[in-house]
Amino acid sequence: MVTEALNRRVVRVPDVTGRQMDKARIVLEDAGLKKVVVLYRESYEDRDTVLEQRPARGQMVYETTEVTIWVARRGYVEHLPAIYRRSDAVGRNLVRDLCFVFEHMFDSIEKNLTDGWRFYDPHVAPPEFLDWLSKWTAFSLDLDWPEAQRRALVKRAVDLYRIRGTKRGLTLFLKLFTGHEPVIKENEWPFKGFRVEGEDAEEGARIALDSVVLPPVELAHCFVVKMPIKFDAVTPEMVIRIHQIIQAEKPAHTNYYLEFAEEQGEVELREFFAIGLRSGIGIGAEVVETAEEAKPGDKKQ
Repeated sequence: MVTEALNRRVVRVPDVTGRQMDKARIVLEDAGLKKVVVLYRESYEDRDTVLEQRPARGQMVYETTEVTIWVARRGYVEHLPAIYRRSDAVGRNLVRDLCFVFEHMFDSIEKNLTDGWRFYDPHVAPPEFLDWLSKWTAFSLDLDWPEAQRRALVKRAVDLYRIRGTKRGLTLFLKLFTGHEPVIKENEWPFKGFRVEGEDAEEGARIALDSVVLPPVELAHCFVVKMPIKFDAVTPEMVIRIHQIIQAEKPAHTNYYLEFAEEQGEVELREFFAIGLRSGIGIGAEVVETAEEAKPGDKKQ
């Protein structure tokens, strides 16, 4: 207990009289006073204006000290007939005091009813309300996405559904998440497969140039997504998330290739593997004799 008392910080109480209640809370919390008690008092001042504070301004108190502020309210009694608003000879009114008790109890409900529009605007809705709001449009929202991206996606959920599965929709989706607009090339594929070179296509013993070992690629169902950022500038988590976005938003029957901006001076993207085109394999080589035909002492070519 003695150690805790010595470690408590002493702060000066700021002046919040005349401020709005929300701003007064911020000023007190910035000063280090976290415990704030709000009481209502009947007044003709603007609603929620701070009428009085205790401790008074300028006093030096511990940061754990409780600060009480009285704010202006007309109270629920103003909705009752005039006979219930009358006070006795010393200014007391039991009905008014009882109404203030109920106002303290149900103030949060009244605030939610007054500011209910906030829950339906993705830009100002509470973060924990975004997932429920997204379900109104049957939109799937990842919980681990940054809050700014989640709000932007919920805001455009209806528009995204109209263009889902299209080039425009995928471009917009990736731009909202990464902040960079990708370049999507339809009916393209960066590789041509596994090709083997042949000097003469008419020779039966040779494989012609147009032979493809890999399965044929249907360009009508392929597209390339190029992000205008370098691969070294993105995290592995972002790369995985980009793939997840493309998988979720592309048509099911299509294939895609994700590409990032290349470093300056790098070579162009080439095929998987080509024999005879850029290599010396098979050029000028002799056919090796089988073990049965080879004579003792012969050297292999």
